[in-house]
Amino acid sequence: MSENTTDSVDAGKAENIQPIPENLPEELLPLYDWWKAKGPQFLSTVGTVLLIAIGVVAFIHYRNGKLAEANIELTQANSMDELEEVVAKYGSTKPGNAARMRLAKAYYDASKYEEALETYDDCVNKGIPTGFEDLVTIGRAHTLEALEKNDEALTIFKSFSENNKESFLYPQAKMGFARVLTLQGKKEEAKNLLEELKAEKTDDPVWEMTIANLEEVIDRYEPRTKRSLFDMANEAGKKAEAVSTPVAPPAK
Repeated sequence: MSENTTDSVDAGKAENIQPIPENLPEELLPLYDWWKAKGPQFLSTVGTVLLIAIGVVAFIHYRNGKLAEANIELTQANSMDELEEVVAKYGSTKPGNAARMRLAKAYYDASKYEEALETYDDCVNKGIPTGFEDLVTIGRAHTLEALEKNDEALTIFKSFSENNKESFLYPQAKMGFARVLTLQGKKEEAKNLLEELKAEKTDDPVWEMTIANLEEVIDRYEPRTKRSLFDMANEAGKKAEAVSTPVAPPAK
């Protein structure tokens, strides 16, 4: 019984063995054996790699097309609504973040300071477009100043003015630093900063005029005093008493 089984297995193996081509050179026999043993698996692997490569190329083509669309819409967007639409559609791309930067400035110009700060923060978190880091930093500082978050604004203005003297936004940062110092009641320190800036910008009439205007504002600035309701009521009572008191006629 076992001999019959062994014979049948050997016969099956013999049927599966394909004859070597008659004209095959001897030096190609190892390659032929490898091909017969691993050729089908190799073709399957090559097919898989090829499919992956096709998928990558298709994705790159799609992404480039999407980026091109985003850039076109970004250049055409002018209003706040249009910028919001670009950010909503392409916010995860570089052009989308550039649109987010412009949208933050649009919010600031419209006095929507909370929205501006949130948008600036999103822009920072998603990666500021290369070359626009200074604009976002100073824009965010202006927004914090507008929201009366003076300590945060002061930190940014001070750091920027001390470490970025070659930046075209350096004067803006130093004047922002002076403004916030004034709001904190440090007018003399603010004036000293403006004197330094004036000395650095003596060859620029535009900046000289801008600095002079800010100096006048600082000179006139007086902190708003908080008065209690009692003081206001007392003052109002005195005014009413003065109005109601009859004036005696002049003596003859």
